[in-house]
Parts: sequence; structure tokens; C-alpha cells
Amino acid sequence: MRSITILAALCAATALTACGTDQREDTSDKGSATAAETKAAEGITALTGPQIINRAIKTTKSATSLTIDMDGIVDGDPVKYHMSSDSKGECTGSMTIGDGTVRLIKTGHTAYMKYDAAFWRAQGGADGEAAAKMIGDRWTKADASGADAKDLTAMCDSDQLLAGFSAADNIARKGRAATVDGRSAITVTESDGDETYTAYVATEGKPYLLKLVTKGGKEPGTLRFDDFDRPVEAKAPTGDIVDLDTLGD
Repeated sequence: MRSITILAALCAATALTACGTDQREDTSDKGSATAAETKAAEGITALTGPQIINRAIKTTKSATSLTIDMDGIVDGDPVKYHMSSDSKGECTGSMTIGDGTVRLIKTGHTAYMKYDAAFWRAQGGADGEAAAKMIGDRWTKADASGADAKDLTAMCDSDQLLAGFSAADNIARKGRAATVDGRSAITVTESDGDETYTAYVATEGKPYLLKLVTKGGKEPGTLRFDDFDRPVEAKAPTGDIVDLDTLGD
């Protein structure tokens, strides 16, 4: 089944976050943010660019849940993604690759997926056409760790989603004040070849990472982060559900 892991897309979205584990950590701002540091983020504007982005990464990774929206290009395809997930692995949302869309709900050890006809046909060949006709617009379900769901459910754990974001050495430049959906923020930018990465960090409340924008290069796009620490309402759908684990038995 043709799919995408948002983990790779997140890492590709910005160089500011030093994706991966092979880079040296910035020890000048090491450790989790204290209550005094996160009670009000206004003081973050006095920090340097590298300190701002590193603080934002640590604060964002401390959230027990969040919602991520993505609109960009990955592997040459337009991708739109909306997912609310928590550190327990619960999630609910949707993803569109090209013209095909899949809705996803994961609760407990079960993943529920609803594919539209365009998504099935994008798999190519007779199998895609057959699946579109047989399953139609019904929900499907599968073991969350099984072959039919594991690529999608990799996007369901907020801790896993942010694991590739590490506070590390960088040459980010502090920029202007801005707003993201009405929230006050400060921008931090960095360039790599023909790509420019801009992060928007909250300056009110906790210094969360609110938005990441990539311009230029082969995979431009925008990531938005919201709903920090809010409960994820992942409820199993009802009605006629196709059990993918039993097909072909």
C-alpha cells in the first residue's frame, strides 16, 4: 500500500530542528524547561536564535498531546495532513496524498482507516480497483502493529512524531515579531542552499513551536502545531466496518 510516514516529512520540513541523533547537543541550554521558564515566554525574545529554537523544541516535546497540520510537497506529491495525537499512541485525523485521502483513528491496539476511491486507485493496477469496489467508502480496521496499519499508526504517538527533533548546535537567526492564528510569536530563520527555514515560536504562555515554513528546494511546505496538552478524542467508528486482518482467511 502506498503511504507516507510523517516522521520523514517532519524532518525534511526544517533544518532548524537538527533531525536525527548524530549532532551535538547545545549544552548551554540543556535540560527540561522549569516552571518559571515556561510560565511566561516573553523572556524568550531576549535569547539568541539558537537558544530560542532549542527552547521551543524542548517545550514542544514536553507536551502530552498536540495537533499537527501539514501542507507541502513530499517525494514530489502534494501532501495535506491533519492529526491530533498523544503520548499514549491515541490519534485521530486525516491525510491526503495527491488526490487520495485516508482518515485514521487509532485507539488502544486497533487502527481504523477510511480510504476514498481515489486513494485505492492510486495503489495502481487491478488490486486498487478491486479494493475500491469491494470496500467502497466503509471504514476498515486492523491490528495497529500489523502490516496493513503500521505505516499509518507511526503517526499516532506524539512522542514518536517529535523524537527526531533535537536541540542541537545551529546557526539560526532571530527575526521579527509575528502572529500565528492570533498568538504572538517570534521568528527564527536559517538557510541551507536554496532552502530557507522559518520557525515561529510563541512569546506568550509556554514557548511552543507554532509553525515551521520551508521555502525553496524540492519539498516546500508549512507545518502548524496546536492543541498542546488537550485530550485526544479518538473514538472507534460504528456501523459496517471491514476487518482487514480477516480478509483472505
